Amino acid sequence: MDRDYQLRRRERGVTLIELMVAIMASGIVLFALGNIVIVNQKAMARSQTRASLQQHTTVVTATMARAIRGANRIEITGANGFRLRDLSGSVTYTYQLQSGNDGPRLQQNGVDMAELDCTRFGITANEDTTSVTVDLELTSSEGVKLSELNTVSIRNRTLEF
Repeated sequence: MDRDYQLRRRERGVTLIELMVAIMASGIVLFALGNIVIVNQKAMARSQTRASLQQHTTVVTATMARAIRGANRIEITGANGFRLRDLSGSVTYTYQLQSGNDGPRLQQNGVDMAELDCTRFGITANEDTTSVTVDLELTSSEGVKLSELNTVSIRNRTLEF
């Protein structure tokens, strides 16, 4: 009779407790995998935002560096702006930090240089080395900030400040 009882017990399948333990273990594994996927997605999004911000910052500073190298005279117009003049004295470029409805934007000749908030912009002229240092900080809509400090040297030319 003991033998018949053991055979019937094996044929019955799993108990409710065994089923609950299996479901709980599966839930823990799925929860851990879900968290890994979410963390990786957030890291990828931050990385893409940072790369885009880096690209915009590099383009803006490279554009300003080219214009500064081609200028004959730099006029600092305030804490957040400067003008470049050519040999004839005509204004070639004007750079200004403007506050608007979209936030503070860096503008070249009145046109936004990037669709990002410019939270810091400054220019420092060093007359001893005929160089100009441009300090720029852009901020994405997600709040990621990226700063760039670019020193533009002028070769074979004397700049008037």
